[in-house]
Amino acid sequence: MAITKDKKVSLVEEYTENLGESRALFLAHYSGLTVGQVERVRDAMYEEQTHLEVLRNRLFLLAANKTGQGAVSEVLDGPTLAVFCKGDPTSPAKTLATLNRELEALDVYGGLLGTAVLNADQFKELASLPSREELLAKLMGSLQSPVYGLVGVLGGVLRSLLYVLQARVEQLEGPASAEEAA
Repeated sequence: MAITKDKKVSLVEEYTENLGESRALFLAHYSGLTVGQVERVRDAMYEEQTHLEVLRNRLFLLAANKTGQGAVSEVLDGPTLAVFCKGDPTSPAKTLATLNRELEALDVYGGLLGTAVLNADQFKELASLPSREELLAKLMGSLQSPVYGLVGVLGGVLRSLLYVLQARVEQLEGPASAEEAA
């Protein structure tokens, strides 16, 4: 169905805005998905705080060129479902990869990470990375580990000093208490 020129202009503006706000973009073929399956994908992506849209490729390329991301034309192919990620891209990538395995007709074939073009293999690598929160937790654990070790060593030195002082006190009290008993 043909769309009006005004609708085309508004779509280009919408794509431009979405590309400008997104840290990552994932592209997938969706031919063969039922309406229910597309809604399932849409709901899963909504929970990941992403925006899902069926693209008009020619209009999308105009928007991509406008934002300086025209390199996406290298991977853009056929009827495309786009996932615009405004936050951390690893969590939506994991969800999309899971859906990709469950729904055979959904085929993630590429995208953008910042301004770098992703192919299908690079997308799979991104989906296998730990999330930002997991990486921060590991970093904090690594940073805290030496501090805990230092506290343990210093605590051990203090305990040893207390044991020595306690033994000395007992040693000094020993002969005096022996004389009192006699």
